[in-house]
Amino acid sequence: MISGRVRKAGFVAGAAAVLMFATNTSAWANWTANNWVGNQGKMSQQWVDESYNEINFTGCSEVYGRKSVDVELWQQIDWGKDKRHDTSKFTNCFKGSGSKSTATQSGLPKDSYYFEIGNIGSGCVSCAVVVGKVNVDTTKAD
Repeated sequence: MISGRVRKAGFVAGAAAVLMFATNTSAWANWTANNWVGNQGKMSQQWVDESYNEINFTGCSEVYGRKSVDVELWQQIDWGKDKRHDTSKFTNCFKGSGSKSTATQSGLPKDSYYFEIGNIGSGCVSCAVVVGKVNVDTTKAD
């Protein structure tokens, strides 16, 4: 038989976990990062997609003068190999500090997603892209 004290401790721990999850849900949806730096293979933080997402890079630069970056959208698969859904070549964001490149996807299953940096330019493993602002938006309404 479980004592009342053990049951209370379990209830408190469970309630704390639910409260922590409830207050952290914004971390699982839209997010923004300033001065984001990534080389080939760097992954972003994850977010939960609700059938639509938009990845925005504003103000891109690269030390060696490359003018494009491939952004790959991945679905995080528990207990299996992650699934790549899309690859977008961003070039417009390299045209100045306020220039933006955008990739949109819709009709995806509700799940956790992230993006990964693919080729920078035509492929440069030692290169890194610097992005003034990265924004992931999962709300189609705007």
